[in-house]
Amino acid sequence: MNHSFIWQGRQDGEGVDHLRIHQVINTSPRADFALIGFSSDEGVKRNKGRLGAADAPDSIRAQLANLPVHQPITIADIGTVICDGSKLEQAQAELAEQVERSLKQRMKPIVLGGGHEVAFGSFSGLFQYVQNCQPNKKIGIINFDAHFDLREAENVTSGTPFLNAAQLSEEHHQEFHYLCIGVAKHSNTKVLFETADRLNCTYIYDHQLQPENVENIISKVQDFIGKVDYLYITVDLDVFSASIAPGVSAPAVKGIDLSVFDPLLAAIKETGKIKVFDVAECNPRLDLDSRTSKLAAYIIFNYIFD
Repeated sequence: MNHSFIWQGRQDGEGVDHLRIHQVINTSPRADFALIGFSSDEGVKRNKGRLGAADAPDSIRAQLANLPVHQPITIADIGTVICDGSKLEQAQAELAEQVERSLKQRMKPIVLGGGHEVAFGSFSGLFQYVQNCQPNKKIGIINFDAHFDLREAENVTSGTPFLNAAQLSEEHHQEFHYLCIGVAKHSNTKVLFETADRLNCTYIYDHQLQPENVENIISKVQDFIGKVDYLYITVDLDVFSASIAPGVSAPAVKGIDLSVFDPLLAAIKETGKIKVFDVAECNPRLDLDSRTSKLAAYIIFNYIFD
């Protein structure tokens, strides 16, 4: 684990009403949330995407640092898992170990990616925790993404994490529950839709995610959540319009808007079932004015605070 990031930022005055996130990080022996970085481009490279997502964890941390603290909260920064060269599978296993350990310590892991290969590490950590500690619990995956990421390949990539998760579930005779929100028809081949249907996945198209349709979408999401005990939520930032998320490997032609995303996340949060949360595909090398890193920090802020 790498611990090189230095938390610092603006200080407006004395007292709790002036606090910002950089002032509460690592100040308690037991934390409510655990930040875990995942520095990897290898999955994107294998998937023939544009590199730069390995720089995301510290870029997101820098944007989180100055955000205000509106309620008592404790956060631990566990450090960053770094993918050493092409050793992606090893990095995913290390991430899974850190996620599982955080859950056993009753912290809620928030993973900062990194290519979307981060998802298999995050899911594996929750899967291991459930297998070892609460084997009767069912896991549901909710992926905000323009892509299914159910691609078949010889090795794991940023395009395979949920097929990898389905295979892991099958190996242990567990049901696979997967909801993909924001799927773009023009961004997924026919075979990917066939794979999603074969695995009984639920999905909602990007064009359905309109403000006037939010209540219907929330109802569909709640139906999915009702079938599981724990949730792993992953937000691939390429699900958003390129105007607010330019710093991704595959910027969205259409994308979804925060006016739809925010109430969806709030409704999911209200269920109390989220165990692991991550953001993925933030690419600071391709970003403009840190818009995408700021978006990632904003999403995490809304997840942490009521």
